[in-house]
Amino acid sequence: MAEEVQNQDQIEKIGDSLTKVERFVEDNKKTLLIVVAVIAVLICGFFAYKNLYLNKQQEKALAAMFPAENQFRVDSFHIALYGNENVTGFVDIISEYGRTKAGNTACYYAGCCAMKLGEYEDAVKYLKKFSTDDPILEPLSIGLLGDAYCELQEYSKAVAKYQKAADKADSEQMSPYFLKKAGLVFEEMGKFDEAVKMYTKIKEDYSGSSEAGSIDKYITRANLRK
Repeated sequence: MAEEVQNQDQIEKIGDSLTKVERFVEDNKKTLLIVVAVIAVLICGFFAYKNLYLNKQQEKALAAMFPAENQFRVDSFHIALYGNENVTGFVDIISEYGRTKAGNTACYYAGCCAMKLGEYEDAVKYLKKFSTDDPILEPLSIGLLGDAYCELQEYSKAVAKYQKAADKADSEQMSPYFLKKAGLVFEEMGKFDEAVKMYTKIKEDYSGSSEAGSIDKYITRANLRK
């Protein structure tokens, strides 16, 4: 009997709670509808921004990229990067269309141009902005960032990027190239054991690569310099 009374009390409490919720909903129906409407507008606005505005920006960015890319192809790196009266340079494309895919690609081009012009700090800046999951372009861009750090004599950062590039590439065509660079920088740093590790990895894991054919002399040299 006591248990039945207790259950009845619990049911009444739940009923009271539901009634309070219902009253709240009823009393604040207009407010809740406004909130829902605002959320719907924000969501629609986001998709409109993404699908309309960004798409238009992408089209404009692609149109601007074409002349700059042409300058890049003929080694006119200064014009490609900074532009002139006829060409919008990659720097301005990044500034104007940085949120677009073309703007992202411009970061890579800008990094390449800056490297060619010896502007290594700028190369780091642009390459760090660039992002991709392309299996070829990703390791190449990481390796190029390693080159920029190497030119700035920031060797620890350079070898870290070369090793990362080798891991990302994970191929006999690209990985040995970056591992060899890492080994050479380790030698420059006086870390000959680490250099031997890089060279040995090429010999053991990428024995069919062109780098592996001559890697024994690098291993011997690093061992002699310890």
